[in-house]
Parts: sequence; structure tokens; C-alpha cells
Amino acid sequence: MITSGDERQYYDAQYSQFLELPDHALRIDRHVLEANIENPAHPFYERRLLYRAAMRALEAEPVSGCRMLDYGCGPADFGLWLATEGAQVTLLDLSPVAIDLALRRAQASRVAVRGIAADASRLDMLGDREFDLVFACAALHHTLKYPGALNELARIMKPGARLVLAETWGGNPLLSGARRLRARLTGEEEEQGEGIIFSRNELQALEPFFAELRVEHFNLLAMAKRVLRGRFGQAWVRRLMRALESADSRLLDMAKPLGNWCGEAVITGRRR
Repeated sequence: MITSGDERQYYDAQYSQFLELPDHALRIDRHVLEANIENPAHPFYERRLLYRAAMRALEAEPVSGCRMLDYGCGPADFGLWLATEGAQVTLLDLSPVAIDLALRRAQASRVAVRGIAADASRLDMLGDREFDLVFACAALHHTLKYPGALNELARIMKPGARLVLAETWGGNPLLSGARRLRARLTGEEEEQGEGIIFSRNELQALEPFFAELRVEHFNLLAMAKRVLRGRFGQAWVRRLMRALESADSRLLDMAKPLGNWCGEAVITGRRR
């Protein structure tokens, strides 16, 4: 059983390598974020459909003056982008090193944010009904396994506050099997916390706390991108990916239930 201490140690080691980067490499705003998403050499490129959709969901309502929590923020690309758009942003992560990195990025981006390193199941430092918007990028599936984490998330959100999640989706048993096989073959560390992947079961856990839950699925055939990782700089790979994404769009328009077999999803809801 993975403990929060195991995860903290793992992610501290992952993020520490970025602390010595110069300020110009740490700065983030809309232009930088969008450029990273469209850059085949950047890790974000593989999830560009997901991240574009997350940006649309976050901007669906005005963010200036909004009290926003970047939950499980990691390097905080999205939270810091929203801070540059006028949101009052709090960054939360289990890893103190992630928070140190995110605060350095905030300084480089000339925005003021609050950073908190804490276990998501114990958020006593945050007030009841404090946030208008909570965003989690590939994070809530990590915290759901810890008792009390979902209750704490609900406690700190105002009634009517928006929840936006960008997650890996686990409705396709073939894809889930391939993920487990890849993890074994590549020696993926258990502390990465990938034991829970979002699916309908996790949506049901959200329902007592959140209304208007909606799921926008991405990448059915285009999940072939996983075997093309590291090759996106090649023009034929990008053409293939665009063709698969176009085919996915047509298939999902014709048969909505196929969405459950996709590999990624943006999930939105409102605090009851």
C-alpha cells in the first residue's frame, strides 16, 4: 500500500531537477502555455487535446478575481497561467519541492500566489467554502485513495463552485491492460500513484458532492500516440496523429458511448 510519504518522496525527487533552471525557462503565461502545448518537443504535446479542452473549461466563466485552487499543482502551469489572467490562486501539492518550484515560477512570471505543501486528506489550513474554482490536472486520481480527501475537497469549495479535472480515463479494459503491461515492462515506480484511473466508478464517488457532472472524452484510436512517444518531431507521426484524431471525432459524433473507451477526459461539475 502506497503511503502519502512514499508519494511525497517520489515527487520531491522528480521536481528537484527543475529548481536550478533560469527564470526565463520557468516563466509561464497564456502564450507560453499554448506554445508548449503545440510544441512537438514538449511533454505537453502528447496531451494537447486534453489540455486545450481544460483551458476552454477553465475559461468558460470569468476568472479575474476568482479564488482558484490548483489542486495537486505539480509545476503549476495552469494555476500560474490563471494567476496571470487575474485569478487569486492558491497552489496545493503534497510535495514541498513542487511548491518551491511553483513559487519560483510565480516569481519569474511576476504574479503573487499562495503555496501550500500538504496532504490532501488534511487541509486544516484552508477555510470552509473558500474557493470558487478548483482545477486538478492528473491529480484527483492520486488523492481519492486516501480516506477523507474527497470530503476535504468538498469542504473547501463554495456552493456552486466549479470543479475542472483533466484526467486519464479508464473505461477501456484493453487500454487499461496495456497501461499495466507498460508499467511492468518499463519498471514504472509504484509511487507514481497510478493505481486509480478515472472511470464511471470514480464519477459516482463525486456525485454526493457535485452536480452537473459532465465528461468530455478524448483519444480513442489516437491513444496510439503512446507507442509514438518520443517521435512527435517527425512530420509523418504528426500527420498520423491528426488523421487518428479526425477519425475519433467522427466516431464519437456517430456513437457517443464509444467515449467510455477513450483514454483521456475533462470532467466538470459544480459543488452542491
